[in-house]
Amino acid sequence: MHVVHFTMTRPRDAPVPAEGAVTGALRAVARLHQGPEHIRVHGSRAGARGVMFVIAPNPETARAMCLIVCIQAIARTPELTGWFVHV
Repeated sequence: MHVVHFTMTRPRDAPVPAEGAVTGALRAVARLHQGPEHIRVHGSRAGARGVMFVIAPNPETARAMCLIVCIQAIARTPELTGWFVHV
């Protein structure tokens, strides 16, 4: 299992999402994939920072899975429109 740190940044003019919205969006997408086991997110006015525990053969694959989950969560969640992810 690998631990992947990530940051999600919201546009300055975007509203701050409801508490738990980012975590919920990420967890909903993670359930669709094999690998992500646990996600912990801390929100802020600038976006969110978090860690994802991913079962993967190597760190590169774990980072790729984290990136996929984050990108899909952003794409599927109206509250996250325009957000960026950094893994």
